[in-house]
Amino acid sequence: MAFEFQLEGVLRIRRLMEEQAQRRLGECLIRIRAAERRLAEAEAWSEATARACHKTRLPAAEWGFVDMVLRRTQEAIREHRRQLQAEERRATELRSAYLKARIERRKLSSLREQAWKLYEAETARREQDELDEAFLRNRERASGASMTTI
Repeated sequence: MAFEFQLEGVLRIRRLMEEQAQRRLGECLIRIRAAERRLAEAEAWSEATARACHKTRLPAAEWGFVDMVLRRTQEAIREHRRQLQAEERRATELRSAYLKARIERRKLSSLREQAWKLYEAETARREQDELDEAFLRNRERASGASMTTI
C-alpha cells in the first residue's frame, strides 16, 4: 500500500501561498532599496547644488531659478520619504503575511511528516508479521515432515 497524505493538496496550496508571499515581500524590499537609493542621491544632489551655489556669485535671476529648483527638489524629497514610509509599512504587512503563510505550511508539513512516520512504522510491522508467518509456516512444514518419517 503506497503512502497517501490526505491533505497533500492543501499542503501544495500552502507551499504556493508561502512562495507568493515571499516573492511579494522580496519585490517590496527591492522597491524600498531602490527608493532609498534614489532618495539618498536626490539629497546628495540637493546639498551639493546648494553648497556650490553659495560658493559662487550668481546673478539674481539665476539665484531665483536655483532657489526654485532647490525648493522643488526638497518637496520631491519629502514626497519620496512619505512614499518610502508607506512602502516600509507595506513591507511590514507583507512580512507578517509571509510569516503566517510559513507557519501554516510548516504545520501541514509537520502533520505530513508524522503521517509518514506512522506509515513507515505500520509498513515495517506488516513486513515483520509476514516474515514471522512465513517462518512459522516453514517451521510447521519442517516439523510435520520430520514427524511423518518417524
